[in-house]
Amino acid sequence: MNKAKFCLVLHFVFLCAFLAIFFSLGKEDHVRWNLDAIMFVGSLLSAVVWRKLMQQKESNVFLRYYFRIYSIIGAIVTFVMLIAFGLWLKEKGEKVADDSDYIIRKVPQGVIMSIDPNLFKLYEKNGIYERYVTTLTSDNFIYNMKSVKFHKEMSAVSFKLELTDVWKKEWSDSPSDTVSHYHVLPIYEAEFNRHPQEIDSLKKELNCLEEE
Repeated sequence: MNKAKFCLVLHFVFLCAFLAIFFSLGKEDHVRWNLDAIMFVGSLLSAVVWRKLMQQKESNVFLRYYFRIYSIIGAIVTFVMLIAFGLWLKEKGEKVADDSDYIIRKVPQGVIMSIDPNLFKLYEKNGIYERYVTTLTSDNFIYNMKSVKFHKEMSAVSFKLELTDVWKKEWSDSPSDTVSHYHVLPIYEAEFNRHPQEIDSLKKELNCLEEE
């Protein structure tokens, strides 16, 4: 197989892989290890190399016009996709905590970041995907999430919210308002609701430890 044919095959492999990943995603799901970005960039680079190799061999009007049209359409598609991908990276958000099964991300909401609160969202790791499970809290504008632990036997996640430095200064005259405490929230509601006594004990244990 010559270089041009190899690049063409590689281009369609990357492109099909990218489209398969893209169309199998849920509305709020993410792709792990940036595989979608790798497939997308791979499809672009292989197309560029393929076009360059083929340009050297073109010998008729049809091929010359074909590559001109391809260049225009490709440039437009690339521009649109890069904008969409940039917005996706912003939406994906910073990782707060994770383990072998779950991950929590801090996801900014809205354009005016100084006004709109942020969200902490919980995802379940599923192969190459992070599947959205639930939104844990919308207090990140004031609080940071700390001491995260996943209690899988109860389908629960515990965490402590601590005031950001900005708000600590703002509320320095009101110590009672700055007290942080642990929260225990469900990963999956149905399983979580089967363990009311264990959940209650966990809340008491965590907040007693905090008081000490």
